[in-house]
Amino acid sequence: MQMKENKQELRQQMLAVRAAVSKASRAEQAEVASRWIEQGLLAPMRQRKGRNLHLAMYLAFRDEAPTTSLLQMCWSRGDRIWVPRVHRATSTFTLHEIASMKDIVSGSWGIPEPKEHCPIWQPEQQDLDFMLLPGLAFDRNGGRLGFGGGYYDRFLEHNIVHPPSVNDRMILGSLALKEQIVPRIPMEEHDVKLDVLITASGLTYI
Repeated sequence: MQMKENKQELRQQMLAVRAAVSKASRAEQAEVASRWIEQGLLAPMRQRKGRNLHLAMYLAFRDEAPTTSLLQMCWSRGDRIWVPRVHRATSTFTLHEIASMKDIVSGSWGIPEPKEHCPIWQPEQQDLDFMLLPGLAFDRNGGRLGFGGGYYDRFLEHNIVHPPSVNDRMILGSLALKEQIVPRIPMEEHDVKLDVLITASGLTYI
C-alpha cells in the first residue's frame, strides 16, 4: 500500500511540474531529443537491420512532450508507425498504423488517436523495433511513472514476446523533459523498465 501511495503522491507532484513547463520549452526540448533518437538510436538500428523500421509511439496529449517532429522524421525515412487507440471499457489499447497526421482524430478523453480506417497491428505478423512510451516522471535507471492505468504494462505483457537474441528484441524508450527526471521512481515487480531514456541532453542507455 505504501508503494501505491508513494506513486500517487509523486504523480500529483509531477503533474504540477510538467504543467509548469512552457509550451515553447516543451517543443524545443522535444525537438532536440527527437534528433537524438533519430541520430543516436534509429539511424544505427536501420543500418544494422538493413531495412526501414517498425515503430510504436504515443501521440502527445495536453502537456506531454510532443512527438510530431519524431513522427515526421521517421516517415521521411520510410519507417512504419503504429499509435494507440484506447478502449475505455477494457482499460486496454490497440496499435494502429498511421501514414500521416491526417490519420489522427480526437478520441477517448480527447487523446489523439488513429482514425477508424487505420489498420491494426498484428503481433504475429509484424515485429516492432522500438516503442516510445509516455510518462509523468523518469529516472536514469529505467524507472518510469505513468498515470496509473497500467495500459502499457498490460499491453507489453500480453503482446510482446522477446526473441532469443537481444539484438532483435523491441527497444523500450521514453522522451523526457529535463523537469521530469527524478532521482528514483518507486517500482513494483510488474512495472516495465525502459531500455533507453532520451532528453535534450542525449541518450541514457539502461
